[in-house]
Amino acid sequence: MRKIFPSLFFLFMLICGISLSSRLFAQDVHLISIKGIVTDSLNRPLLGVTVQAEGAKNATQTNAEGEFNLKVPSGTVLLFTFIGYENKRVTITNGSPLAIHLQQSTDEKLDQVVVTAMDIKRNTRELGYSVQTVSGKNIKESQRENFINSLEGRVAGLTINPTSGQAGASSQIVLRGFNSLSLNNQPLFIIDGVIVDNTTFNETSNGGSGIGLADDRPNRTNDYTNPMADINPNDIASVTVLKGPEATALYGSSAGSGAIVITTKRGTGNGRVNVSYDNSFRFDKITRFAPVFNGFSNGTNGAAQSFTASGGSFFGPAYPTDTTIYDNVGNFFKTGFANLQNIAVDFGTKNVGFRLSGSYFDNKGTVPNNTYSRSNIKLSNSTKLWKSKIVLTPSIEYSSAATQRPSRGAGGYMLDL
Repeated sequence: MRKIFPSLFFLFMLICGISLSSRLFAQDVHLISIKGIVTDSLNRPLLGVTVQAEGAKNATQTNAEGEFNLKVPSGTVLLFTFIGYENKRVTITNGSPLAIHLQQSTDEKLDQVVVTAMDIKRNTRELGYSVQTVSGKNIKESQRENFINSLEGRVAGLTINPTSGQAGASSQIVLRGFNSLSLNNQPLFIIDGVIVDNTTFNETSNGGSGIGLADDRPNRTNDYTNPMADINPNDIASVTVLKGPEATALYGSSAGSGAIVITTKRGTGNGRVNVSYDNSFRFDKITRFAPVFNGFSNGTNGAAQSFTASGGSFFGPAYPTDTTIYDNVGNFFKTGFANLQNIAVDFGTKNVGFRLSGSYFDNKGTVPNNTYSRSNIKLSNSTKLWKSKIVLTPSIEYSSAATQRPSRGAGGYMLDL
């Protein structure tokens, strides 16, 4: 009897093992091996696309050739996801090879896609260098009339120096410090693939031969707004900042001080007409002044002296106690006012979209006789041809700006750099 029970136990375990193996084999028979390749709209293979069976944990990623291999049951829905591209779902019915094409996301999703040279969109993780992108939404919310000022504090290594607080004042922008004492240190600006000059107008540059020394006096008494201030911030979709040698490699020596790539908004359409309008109002008032003492009249060492055109000092005799002292500084400045109006219309179909935008900005500064106004009208189009393999993006814009400002004080010879 002792020999019978071990034999029966061994026979029972053998039968259970055979039954379990047959069940596992039966389940594996129903799995289908799916192979395929994932490409973009230009038939280029995509590396790192996630291929996952919905409702299951089994997943894989494409290799450098865009190929993948996954075993799933028949009737499974495969989900293809990749940063910067629209998700795609495919139902599996048989084991035929799949050819999946992913479309890039729209411009409204540029938080994971950056624009480099020649208006080419690239995924951030595909780049071999560091870039920073500022969305058009953040620029618009800053409500700065000069969009360059809205980049302040948003990009590492970027320094912005407004020349003054007057209406229509220009701004200097420098990436990673000055590279030259006499040449232009500003980065190169590119708008939708077109290079735009942001050099401030120099009224006495002697045909470009002067470098801004005392005898040249470039813009010492007048401040001319930089051309980038003429852009309507509401038309900007994103701003990509390229720093260092990467910008030079893409755009040449003119981008030796970096490059700022601006992408503007395009019409989406989608068979609908979208109208957007916004406005903003701002009041400016100077509330704090440097403390001064006005208890002495004009003169020197206590002796009275009249104020002449060549100047004078305030070390004469003290004013009598009943003398009325006027607050000339406080009475000089006034309350400034800024008014911004934006309107945009998007219309079109799936493959053809138009965007018509208009903007009006009027600013009265805190200094008397200091005003700045700007008007913008822009019409842009986006047309997709040949299954979206060719995209045409023409645009036309009219911008007009007028400014009135008092002469500024003497400044350094590097103001125009």
